[in-house]
Amino acid sequence: MPLSEYERKMLEELEAQLADEDPKFADTLKPEPPAADSSMRMSIRHLVLGLLVAVVGIAVLVGGIALELVIVGVLGVIVMFGGFWYISEGFRPGPMGQNHQSKQQRPSGGGGFMSRQAEQWQRRKDDRR
Repeated sequence: MPLSEYERKMLEELEAQLADEDPKFADTLKPEPPAADSSMRMSIRHLVLGLLVAVVGIAVLVGGIALELVIVGVLGVIVMFGGFWYISEGFRPGPMGQNHQSKQQRPSGGGGFMSRQAEQWQRRKDDRR
């Protein structure tokens, strides 16, 4: 149930009053903006190719052990770790999943606490439909 205009104004006044009286406490109540480096996304191409190379490396390692050739076993370990390295190169900073909004979709400007709450409420309301 959305807030009435009177309730919205009262909350805005309370927010402003809190910010005037105790700015440090008001800052602690504000949500932190999402950090771009805190989330990672993974390249599917790097994952698939890296896993294939790692499996080939494991096969070469097992073959080297079966043939009792140390150099083939060492080569298998090197290929296997190369595959895992390639997988790790596929991680890039950015949103993971489709629920994150891009910077272009986010509204610009400060807006304040109440506008963020209204946007979240509207998103929840739209998701229920």
